[in-house]
Amino acid sequence: MIKNIVIIGAGPTGLFASSLLLKEGFSVDLYDQKKEPGRKLLLAGKSGLNITNNLPLDSFITAYGCRQKEIMPSLDLFTPKDLRLWLKELGVETFEGSSGLIFPVLSGAKELLSLWMESLYSYKNFKFHPEHQLIKVNKETIHFKTANGLIKVNAPFAVMGMGGASYPSTGSDGRWKNILNNMDIKIKPFKPINCGFECSWSTYFKDYTDYSSLKNIKLTHKKQSIRGDILITPYGVEGTPVYKLSREIRDAIEKKQQTTVYIDLTPDLSFEKILSRLKQKRRKNSISNYLRKQLKLSPIKISILRELTEKKFFDDYSLLAPQLKKLPLILYKPRPIEEAISSSGGVSFDELDRFFMLKKYPGWFMAGEMVDWDATTGGYLLQACFSTACMVVEGIKRL
Repeated sequence: MIKNIVIIGAGPTGLFASSLLLKEGFSVDLYDQKKEPGRKLLLAGKSGLNITNNLPLDSFITAYGCRQKEIMPSLDLFTPKDLRLWLKELGVETFEGSSGLIFPVLSGAKELLSLWMESLYSYKNFKFHPEHQLIKVNKETIHFKTANGLIKVNAPFAVMGMGGASYPSTGSDGRWKNILNNMDIKIKPFKPINCGFECSWSTYFKDYTDYSSLKNIKLTHKKQSIRGDILITPYGVEGTPVYKLSREIRDAIEKKQQTTVYIDLTPDLSFEKILSRLKQKRRKNSISNYLRKQLKLSPIKISILRELTEKKFFDDYSLLAPQLKKLPLILYKPRPIEEAISSSGGVSFDELDRFFMLKKYPGWFMAGEMVDWDATTGGYLLQACFSTACMVVEGIKRL
């Protein structure tokens, strides 16, 4: 009978697998290369810890793109509702924010993590081993580098939840890729997702904007449109609408070295309404002041309109009005993966059974972001980390 499980990676995936296994009566040794657990969770919590959302599963699953079929069984096993119930048992109430996003009532991720670790330490058969860097794996043996030298850990049963390759400072550095390659495990290349993109601003515009927020716009790429705010940076654009479309933007750039997105600067006004307002007498107003008064355009919206529109358009409102509704912006490069919120790629599903166990190494499981799936922001990333960890535990119970 299996009694002890080695878990590598003290992020949400490893922590949740620990919680479930301890509850089932297993003993758990949790290893992490950092001094403290949950480093990326704490980073995510700085901007509000969106832990899941309340969409029905048939809509929720679409966030996983081409990996919907592989992720759906895990979501069925541990749903967003289940996650909220588990958090409540932990002592963390949740609330529904805008667009159905779910957040903990606590002031931040630090408090949640503190309660979580307190719960884990309440089990006598739990041990956390910080500052243990994975360097090598043999069959049933794991090698760590520590401050006191190299150690070997016997691990006939192990769970790996070491994250992807974004934000390496948190420990999610993807260095495990080479280790698993040496085990003949197929790894799909890492790519950034939920990231910013670069474009070619003029020097004047770069200096003028200086990380200005373009509020209440609609961003469109091909047939997909997202409303929200985007951040204008010296190198390009960031923000939720950009992140939501990042998978498709990135893939389009890979094919043709660039792609065009379109910005609707006035999503609450129709083309006809804009044209009607612009036909009113301008009098002595400058064009900028006229646009501000007639369409309530902010200075940054007027500035980006000038940046991306030929001067002659401003002399003909029938040409300018379409630009306001569909302002083209050419993007040619995603920001480095180290800056991305998350990454695509990882352990190929071809290497895993339905419980995320390695087919070539029975008893060893992969879960969370180190597996080849991705998702946009909105609670989907954390939910899948919890759900795949739950599926792994189900697999361990069946061994």
